[in-house]
Amino acid sequence: MSRRLWPVLAVGVVLAAIFLAWRYDRTQQFGRGYAKAQLDARLLNSDIERATQQEADRADAQYRGAVLAREAAQKTVATQRARIDGLLDQLRRNSKTANAGSGSDGAGADWIGVLGSCVAKYERLGGDAARLADKVNGLQGYVRAIRVGR
Repeated sequence: MSRRLWPVLAVGVVLAAIFLAWRYDRTQQFGRGYAKAQLDARLLNSDIERATQQEADRADAQYRGAVLAREAAQKTVATQRARIDGLLDQLRRNSKTANAGSGSDGAGADWIGVLGSCVAKYERLGGDAARLADKVNGLQGYVRAIRVGR
């Protein structure tokens, strides 16, 4: 009886060895696949972080450029306002001097006042336009950030 069991036992051992080798190979494949998936996830995460940082840097640079442009425009407006105020003062003095000797025609002071009023309204319009431009730029940056996040 023991002679008959040896071939069955040998076939069983061979089958068990084949099964264990197959299981070992499957476990190694699973481990390699899991490690590759982890690596791919880390690479994707670093790409997303890098793209997010680049977008934030680009938006920040664009915002700084817009702020610098607005400040330059405000300086130009202030310079021109000072120049116009000086000219208005000069016109007022000239109008008073001209009116003192020859009588009043009533047009000088009114014309200067209208010009000053127009300049003030134009200045307010420029300030309103700058504030609206800042809001539009902010909204555009927000929309771009949302679109990049998709």
